[in-house]
Amino acid sequence: MKEFDLEGLSREMPYKMPEHFLDDMTERVIAQIGKQNKKHKEGRIIALFASAASVAAVALLFLHPFGSRLDIPDYDSISQCASVDELFQNMSADELGVYSMMSNYYGN
Repeated sequence: MKEFDLEGLSREMPYKMPEHFLDDMTERVIAQIGKQNKKHKEGRIIALFASAASVAAVALLFLHPFGSRLDIPDYDSISQCASVDELFQNMSADELGVYSMMSNYYGN
């Protein structure tokens, strides 16, 4: 194995540091840590809101009354009516309410 001659090596530093480089090092490190903490807090707040939205969506899915849909008359029952007046007389209160809302929405 080849031995290295350490006595012949130069004792100078292989790099140079700019003047006053370490003077404000503490302030720069603390500022960088503050930025990272702020980003971490913002990320936690976003995660909190996303979790709350997910819980609300799941609760809405479970609490939504799937069985209480309005019975909309089909074409056969409408075509059997002799007039529009007879059609309105055969409608339930819920169906008339939906018709009223839809006619106000569409401007009829």
